[in-house]
Amino acid sequence: MKDDEKYLKLAIKKSEESFLKGFFPAGAIIVKNGKILSSEISSLNYKHAEQKALEKAFKKFSPFNNNCTLYASMEPCLMCLSVAYWTGIRRIVFACDKQSMSLKYFETSKKNQESIKILNEKIDFIQIKALKNSSLKIIKKWEKINNIKS
Repeated sequence: MKDDEKYLKLAIKKSEESFLKGFFPAGAIIVKNGKILSSEISSLNYKHAEQKALEKAFKKFSPFNNNCTLYASMEPCLMCLSVAYWTGIRRIVFACDKQSMSLKYFETSKKNQESIKILNEKIDFIQIKALKNSSLKIIKKWEKINNIKS
């Protein structure tokens, strides 16, 4: 759990970097055996941080049976959850859950845990609630600057 917090804090720092560059405040890191394979932020071309991190990581390694963990500053959207699943990710650790944010950022209000239940292979979907407010604080700053009302 200590390593999970360490890597998740790095993902949250990436979300702040994304915010400071004017992008959506999301950050993602892919880790395998204690080694960071990729670390990404959101971008203007609408690629999500998670999607970019997954693409970068799997240019280096085979995407299947990879024993990697995706660390995300916020709960991945359904698209990023699907990309993670199809690249072999079976462990996702995140800080801020979508119920704590404006649902405008997500395609559905349905909990990802419900979607995960129907998959052929199990995904460990872990929220570290102690870091939720760190991530949410950056999201709220982004919303304020962009005049988004929750």
